Amino acid sequence: MICTRHQQASSDPRHRAPLNIRSLPELTRTRLAARRRLTAASLSWATTITTRWYDHHQHLHTRWHTRLHQLTTTNPHLTREAASPALACRNLITYPETLTLAAALDRLPSHPLTRAQQTAFLHHLADRLQLPRLAPADHDLLWQRLTTR
Repeated sequence: MICTRHQQASSDPRHRAPLNIRSLPELTRTRLAARRRLTAASLSWATTITTRWYDHHQHLHTRWHTRLHQLTTTNPHLTREAASPALACRNLITYPETLTLAAALDRLPSHPLTRAQQTAFLHHLADRLQLPRLAPADHDLLWQRLTTR
């Protein structure tokens, strides 16, 4: 839940005070860009994939760690609450990349991808996520999504 007007967010219903996200403009830019409707299935897959990446420190860990640090620095009350900020704010921290991934998954055809199409998809997604390369392992949920249709 992001309010672009007030530059605030709520990442967890247990947080009584809204979170100041002024130091994270990518969250509000993403919110404004998310006007395009995403399918529930792609959003669900993307959320599951980015949650796994976050929990296992994969692909975007450095970016997300920086975002968490900015969030806790700007919102010192986060560190005084019972829940871990790393877990309580996970969905907010991964939000821009989750929407980017969901939009990419929405564009996948309903038929299985060829190896060349899988490679092209991963190159395109890496570019959209601003990564030099994206090569998911066989056990990565993104790879499983690309290979099981």
